[in-house]
Amino acid sequence: MAHALSDAKRVESYITAEVSSAEAFEQAYYEPCGWRGEFVRINLKAVKEGKISAAELAAAFRASAFEVTAEDIERWKTEWQSIARAVRVCSPNLADFEQDSTSIAAMLEGGDYALHHSRKYNKAYNPHYRIVSKVEYNKLKDRLK
Repeated sequence: MAHALSDAKRVESYITAEVSSAEAFEQAYYEPCGWRGEFVRINLKAVKEGKISAAELAAAFRASAFEVTAEDIERWKTEWQSIARAVRVCSPNLADFEQDSTSIAAMLEGGDYALHHSRKYNKAYNPHYRIVSKVEYNKLKDRLK
């Protein structure tokens, strides 16, 4: 993950390309999300409409990723184990769950925490956003109204 985020211009270019190629966006510019509400999903619509620049979003995205600590990942591993147990009880036949659960556990064990949406999800929704910490969101929030 850190390797992909190490080049600020590359991150900015990737956001710019996604904004240019996206055909539809969700309505809201931002939405609280994440474990314990510590993050905010910023819709790339905000870049498309000039509320913030791709460079600003890239900087917030990169800074947020580097805020995550090993302790955060350990807490998320514990939380994921609870979620997985609950899913196995409530939805034991959930499609692809065991494969996904194994992949998530292995990823977290390796210290990684970022996932991409499945192709199926991408086809059903318009997930064009970046997740940033509340700290980084607070620097941009006045322009996201």
